[in-house]
Amino acid sequence: FIQNLGDGTYFHSGQLAIQASVAAGVNITYKLLYNDTVAMTGGQDPQGQLEVPDVCSTLLTQGVSRVLVTTDDVDGYRGVDLPDGVEVWDRSRLIEAQEVLATVPGVTVLIHDQGCAAEARRARKRGLIPTPPHRIVINHRICEGCGDCGQVSNCLSVQPLQTEFGRKTTIDQTTCNLDYSCLEGDCPSFMTVTRSEPGRLARWFGRGDREAAPTAKRSTPAPPTGLADPVLVVPADDYALRITGIGGTGVVTVAQVLGTAAMLDGFHVRGLDQIGLSQKAGPVVSDVRLSRTAPTATNRLGEGQADLLLAFDQLVAASDRGLLTADPDRTTVVGSMSPTPTGRMITHLDVGLPAHADLAERIGRVTRTDQHHWADAAAITTEVFGSSTTANMFVIGMAVQAGCLPISAASLEQAITLNGVAVEANVAAFRWGRLQVESPDAVAEVVGGGATAPRPATVEIPSEIAARIAGVGGSQALRDRLEFLAAELVRWGSARSPRSWIDTVDQAWRAEQSVSPGSEALTAAVADNLFKLTAYKDEYEVARLMLDPDGIGEAQELAGTRGKVAWKLHPPMLRALGMQRKLTIGTWATPGIRALAAGKRVRGTIADPFRWAEVRRVERKLPGEYRKTLDRALTNLTEANLPVVVELASLPDMVRGYEDIKLGNVERYRAAITDVEARI
Repeated sequence: FIQNLGDGTYFHSGQLAIQASVAAGVNITYKLLYNDTVAMTGGQDPQGQLEVPDVCSTLLTQGVSRVLVTTDDVDGYRGVDLPDGVEVWDRSRLIEAQEVLATVPGVTVLIHDQGCAAEARRARKRGLIPTPPHRIVINHRICEGCGDCGQVSNCLSVQPLQTEFGRKTTIDQTTCNLDYSCLEGDCPSFMTVTRSEPGRLARWFGRGDREAAPTAKRSTPAPPTGLADPVLVVPADDYALRITGIGGTGVVTVAQVLGTAAMLDGFHVRGLDQIGLSQKAGPVVSDVRLSRTAPTATNRLGEGQADLLLAFDQLVAASDRGLLTADPDRTTVVGSMSPTPTGRMITHLDVGLPAHADLAERIGRVTRTDQHHWADAAAITTEVFGSSTTANMFVIGMAVQAGCLPISAASLEQAITLNGVAVEANVAAFRWGRLQVESPDAVAEVVGGGATAPRPATVEIPSEIAARIAGVGGSQALRDRLEFLAAELVRWGSARSPRSWIDTVDQAWRAEQSVSPGSEALTAAVADNLFKLTAYKDEYEVARLMLDPDGIGEAQELAGTRGKVAWKLHPPMLRALGMQRKLTIGTWATPGIRALAAGKRVRGTIADPFRWAEVRRVERKLPGEYRKTLDRALTNLTEANLPVVVELASLPDMVRGYEDIKLGNVERYRAAITDVEARI
């Protein structure tokens, strides 16, 4: 049995539980996270804290059977005097350490020594510790969206990304803690971007700032000026608002800025930040109460007492806790509809975020119908500033201009200045938020004018394939999709590659029209999923996609003119020979990568050195298995069972990942086929 324990809890009272376990003679492992932070309640220093060697001595003296230490900085323990028998292992051996301690009778303790990543991020923003020069980027063309990197890192910056090839994964650079644990994911899609500081000449000529913000899509437009004075639609004297957001995005800071601005405007201010278990991206709720006459009796809002629901995160706002203070005749709503995935959404591919319309409808049922103001704040601020870190201040600007916040714009800008963090950017975001309410078309013109990601380049498809696609019929959107997939199959293999694919697509189209004229769901599912199984990502395809402009574009943009891009690879052949870590391969290897990509001509032939691997043998079998499955289903196709056949045709979406992960998903896929066929 393993019991997790933080160092703050341990020094406060948790060590008594360890003593009690020793006295009771039970078999248990305490996994003690030593991170120098009471993260549960806001990042305080643990009181009564001892150094790791002293903790080890104390535990052994109290009767603990064995103590192990794991850390990502083993070198830091060189020369440290530890009690006899206490070993220090690298973090990569964490699971092994748990398994070893599980065999030791009595009470054992695993101390994991690693600083709090969220606190480190805060310290970097304040310039207290250096920022690592490396950034992690995922090539979404190589990514399979299997969720493995999210599972091994347990990081909420590893987020889903919808692309033309389905759900993939991306790293949110704005919230990344630079922990790098996502690199442990079993996938060749990861790249590192290493940026050096601008040289002295670059700083002299003013190039340093541009180099420091490589994610900006273009020069930042000037903040709006000459905005109209807002007209209040809420009380001007006694006022209350509830703020809902997620941890790590500055919700509490914004509440303090609002309180300071209200004080400057002459209000009495009472506030309550409810952040108990709000880890990074956990729900956070802050209440702020303002009064012109005297301080309010309580700082917490009761049912139906909010004049404004300020929704920095729509999902938290739509929760029971978020809506507790809402009243349909009183509460206005201003918020961001930018989607932020939860931890479960990152690691479970079958879990998705509720639609904006559904969340807005739920919120709308208990708030004023005439005062709802929504915007995709993260997308707008990312487009304008190159980062979404100012999204919350953008929403504050919306609330002021909509007349839902009785604090003057001048006082808010003064409070932002007093806060002293990214003042220029936050003031600009606040003004852009005001403009969003006053003239949304003006904001849309600026945001819509930015560069968009190009559609992956295609090649000309053979005329016979083009003719077959035209014969399929259906909507123009379906034919465009088929042409796109056919061109990708040519790029994957050769001009012959789409032939068997279009045969099956045409078969599905004719069968679907025979039972449900005008329906396209089955044809589209067959086209996408047979494409996925046909164009599997072997060594040749991964090499091609490593240099794909669409896939490597984000890394190159982040690198700017001074950065270096490198690939993180764990070649299956070297892994089979015992290599346990990924290799870092720089752009110097580009000629070799191009040569490997050109080797696709021998794919599957006797000259293919990779064809004997188990995963390659399975990948070659899957398209044929899928066609046989479809043949059986189409033979029994009726209008009644068409939705179930579409579900069957979509099952290959389960086949994600690389190597062992993919083989495991193939087993699940084959089992699912049996279940769905039984329903047909």
